[in-house]
Amino acid sequence: MTDIRDEVVALVAAMAPDTAGEPGLSSALVGDLGFTSLRLLELSIAVERAFALPQLDQEMLAGVATVGDLVNLVQSHKDPT
Repeated sequence: MTDIRDEVVALVAAMAPDTAGEPGLSSALVGDLGFTSLRLLELSIAVERAFALPQLDQEMLAGVATVGDLVNLVQSHKDPT
């Protein structure tokens, strides 16, 4: 079974406007990978669909700045323990 982290990283890499290399957990979505606000919205929808998550609200997404933040958000919704 593929790890959630690997799946999130692969999804981010596939959607990143700046594909200079494989994104790491500390890669900033906007600063390092070139995501714009529209592209971030598209990424949030793709994450919701890929992981069967409920719609992510603005408050949850406001704290997501890096790939690692996104991984943590997905993991917290997939395993709410």
